Amino acid sequence: MVRIVRMIGFTISSMGVQLASVVGLAALAASFALGFLRAPLYLILAPALGGAGVAAWLFQDATNAGKVVGAQSNFFFVAFVYLLIGAIGYACGALARRWLRAARGQ
Repeated sequence: MVRIVRMIGFTISSMGVQLASVVGLAALAASFALGFLRAPLYLILAPALGGAGVAAWLFQDATNAGKVVGAQSNFFFVAFVYLLIGAIGYACGALARRWLRAARGQ
């Protein structure tokens, strides 16, 4: 149980590191736009994997800066984090589209 809570906390802090970089915000904005424009869900793979590749490249030499920053050089972990960022952005975009439609009265 403690390991699960630690892994969730580690993933959330890694999402914070990625969102603090411009790459994470770009992936979040692209996923938001995909959700708002009602694109198919599988299209979030493009900003997620693209962002993960760029982030892994940016953090490839950060090995002694701590656990969170050191894990950013692992492509598969960063891809998981970016898939979560993409899913959150897509869901927020879909909810924004739904809210906008309800506010217009359609």
